[in-house]
Amino acid sequence: MGSGKTKKSETLTTLVAWTIALFIRLVRRTGRFEIRRGDIAARFWAEDKPFVAATWHGQNMILPTFWHNWREMRILVSKHGDGEIVAGVMHFLGVGTIRGAGVPKGEERVHKQKGKGGAGALRAMVRALGENISIGLTADLPPGPARRAGEGIVMLARLSGHPIVPVAATTRARIQLDNWDRFTINLPFSRGALVWGEPIYVPRDATPEEIEAARLRVEDGLNAVAREAEEIVGRTPHQRDEGAVAH
Repeated sequence: MGSGKTKKSETLTTLVAWTIALFIRLVRRTGRFEIRRGDIAARFWAEDKPFVAATWHGQNMILPTFWHNWREMRILVSKHGDGEIVAGVMHFLGVGTIRGAGVPKGEERVHKQKGKGGAGALRAMVRALGENISIGLTADLPPGPARRAGEGIVMLARLSGHPIVPVAATTRARIQLDNWDRFTINLPFSRGALVWGEPIYVPRDATPEEIEAARLRVEDGLNAVAREAEEIVGRTPHQRDEGAVAH
């Protein structure tokens, strides 16, 4: 009886993930996207070098569709909540995953990460970068505050020796949820934008002060590309849609 329910649950999860992936592809194929500084990512791809593609939570729905499939990439996906569905969506979009929580912002939060796989996920990401596999990662951590970069992404760059590249994508028509990360559901047949930022390198021997400076650079870089993407599609910075469809 239990195995039957599990199988039904797995089938439903797969169906939901396939449907979401299909919708994301529709958004990408029907959108009129302007890409800025695409040469930054293209240079890494051409030189066969990996990097850490960083975005804010809630702004990453369509980003995997812009990745070149001949270069492997893995996305950090939670082990809990909707993680199974997200992992399934990534599978159907041709992107790999690493399961685990985001890396804590400080030692005082380590106890909150028990069972969530934060340390294991960090090791897996460092290992993947060492194997020439790029990583996709959100810089802010649930439950917030949103748009505040954690130290984890900076530690990943320091330990791996590979840079963080800020990136943002959006569409004019969208639904923005009223949750902690203002999750954005991009809609088809709309004007869109994809904006890359300059790479951010973190020295392996970085001091705590240099790590904090790098964290602020990540924050500033992500805010800058997000603001530029909003301006391209004709929005004012930080405009919220309050759970409604915006055109």
